Amino acid sequence: MKEKTINILFIIAVLALSLMARIELLPIKSGDWYCSLSVWMGKIQELGAWNSLGVRVSDYTSSYMYLLCLVSGFSNSLYAIKIVSIIFDYAAGIAMFFLVRQLTGSPRKSIAAFALTLLCPTILINSAWWCNCDMTYAFFLIMTLLSLFKDKGALCCIMFGIAYSFKQQSVFLLPFLIILCVKGKTIKPWHFLWIPVVFFLIQIPAWIAGRPLGELLSVYFIQMGEYPFGTMNYPNLYELLDENVHHWHHMPEISGFALYFAFGVLGIFAWLLCTRSFKLTPEIMISIALLSVGLTIYTLPHMHERYSFMLDILAIVYALQRPSKAPVSLAYITISLISYMCFLNGIYVIPFVYLSVALLALHTYVGMDLARQIKAAGAPSIPLQH
Repeated sequence: MKEKTINILFIIAVLALSLMARIELLPIKSGDWYCSLSVWMGKIQELGAWNSLGVRVSDYTSSYMYLLCLVSGFSNSLYAIKIVSIIFDYAAGIAMFFLVRQLTGSPRKSIAAFALTLLCPTILINSAWWCNCDMTYAFFLIMTLLSLFKDKGALCCIMFGIAYSFKQQSVFLLPFLIILCVKGKTIKPWHFLWIPVVFFLIQIPAWIAGRPLGELLSVYFIQMGEYPFGTMNYPNLYELLDENVHHWHHMPEISGFALYFAFGVLGIFAWLLCTRSFKLTPEIMISIALLSVGLTIYTLPHMHERYSFMLDILAIVYALQRPSKAPVSLAYITISLISYMCFLNGIYVIPFVYLSVALLALHTYVGMDLARQIKAAGAPSIPLQH
């Protein structure tokens, strides 16, 4: 009874402290607020919520615009937009509680997942300071993982489809899902059909409001042409090549090369896993997810500093499953936080080329750790026979 009381008091304290921390950050107006969000909200208020859905107000998907329309009646638009993202923060904290409970069966680790999610600096800053909405898609990716570990393949892809309808960055988790499908774990090939179906269904209200369907379905293609740089303040491979937003030398060529190179790296990663037979333990699956997302954003071009958002969330799960790996998770989150600061405050705490090398070292370590886990799980040394 004493432990239960302590746990309840701890949860209340986390709720209070995390909320007060966010309230303190609410008045901050970031560059994204001035350049984008305030303009979008002004347009929605000018046209009216429903009418605004029929025109291209922003370069975001209609899913997020629905949320902005819901809060467009509030007098303080800055607070309204941030509160939307903060609500998703707390929903994600609850989802992380259930995900870690499903993975570990430990009440203590489940509560820790809830607390770490709400107090993680990059998560807290993203919504309450930056006025950004990355937790909208990340919440549904957490639900994707929860559905996966509950052996609900169709629901897993439905959740992924909702996540994708919010942000294209959801695809960073897709290589992991494809690997599990090939390995015959929960997801069947036809389950992936739910992703375009869900994405289409979510566009219907905006389509009815008058926006062309072709424009709604091609929003991500429009976004991809807006930022052609090798990297946008994220210390990935292209920072080593000095192909960033500040200095670039062969931008079109590097962008083309980078896409093929990323697919090649991820293809090799998938091949190495799919041609070996081993028991897919929860620890191995989270390690695969962490490395899959990490390699994707490290090798793809045009990555923004915020694109490591889901990597930070997976790093929390990785540490809770195996506490000895907590320094690795802390290193991932710290690198993300340093990347944030260059955009939010113009501060380059550490030269990004060093951060890029550090990330490469972290990915290498997680890859070696994954190999050790597979070996310990009894993986044979020969490929699967077909």
